[in-house]
Amino acid sequence: MKNKEQEPREYFERSRSLVLIILIGALALDWLSLKMLMDVNPWGSAVAIPGLALTLQALWLVVHPYAVVYEDRFEIKQSLLYNKEFYYLDAKAIEGKSNHRVRLIYNDGDVESISLLGMRASHKQNFKQNLSEKINASLTNRDF
Repeated sequence: MKNKEQEPREYFERSRSLVLIILIGALALDWLSLKMLMDVNPWGSAVAIPGLALTLQALWLVVHPYAVVYEDRFEIKQSLLYNKEFYYLDAKAIEGKSNHRVRLIYNDGDVESISLLGMRASHKQNFKQNLSEKINASLTNRDF
């Protein structure tokens, strides 16, 4: 039986151009390494390592959305290595004057800057508005 609270409420997609650029770069490095290895050039194995890493990153970017909003938290999945969760109970406000960054203000006054580079441009304003609504709803429902 699935837990209804753990199901994602909304997805925010990646910029297709960024994913396409990374994918083209990865495939170019893979092709170059194969060509070098076919010519019995030992540098082909050195080129293959970043090529395979970029290919894995590109496939990961294709499969995962940039941000996932849940009922009690949201996740930012910028890359294969950066995956962070933010809970609404920890946040007091969100500011987003810039189109490339969002500032999350915590209850104790700490500020964390979240980069939106890589998110589809048409989803950025909706993402900021959705987070603002969820944080405001969390503020009204708090007992502490």
